[in-house]
Order: sequence, then structure tokens, then C-alpha cells
Amino acid sequence: MHSNKAPGPDGLNPAFYKRFWDLCGVEIFNTSKQWLQQGCFPTQLSETNIVLIPKVDNPTSMKDLRPISLCNVLYKIISKVLANRLKPLLT
Repeated sequence: MHSNKAPGPDGLNPAFYKRFWDLCGVEIFNTSKQWLQQGCFPTQLSETNIVLIPKVDNPTSMKDLRPISLCNVLYKIISKVLANRLKPLLT
């Protein structure tokens, strides 16, 4: 995940997690593990902001805009870890 990606609803981008992983990584791991064991993730984790990016200068209609989703970075991290762990089992 590129460090300068846009932040999600929590305001934290990947650069934050890369910079402070030594401080918060163990807590994130333990909390994520607890969520997996309980089978329940907080709803805030999957919140997403949808932002409209102009395709042209001075957009005048919706077709001139491109929607992008700004997902919670922690959600992306957990999803990526799970996908990488499951990949060998699915091939």
C-alpha cells in the first residue's frame, strides 16, 4: 500500500501506520485477532467516504466526475493480511 494514499474516514493514511507500527502494531494485531475470534468487526472499520473527482476542468454533470471510495486503512491492512493468508489454501 503506497504511503501517500488518501486517508479514510478515520483520517489516517498508510504513512501513519508505517511510521508508528512499532508503537501500535502489537495492539492492532491483538485487537484484530480478538475480532476474528469473536467473528465480529466494529462497523466503523468498514466505513467508507465516497468522493467525486473531476475528470475535466469545470465539470457540469455527473458524467464529468469519477467516484472513488476512501476506505479505512486499518480495514485494508486486515483484509490484505487475511487474503494473503488464505491465498495458498485457495490455489
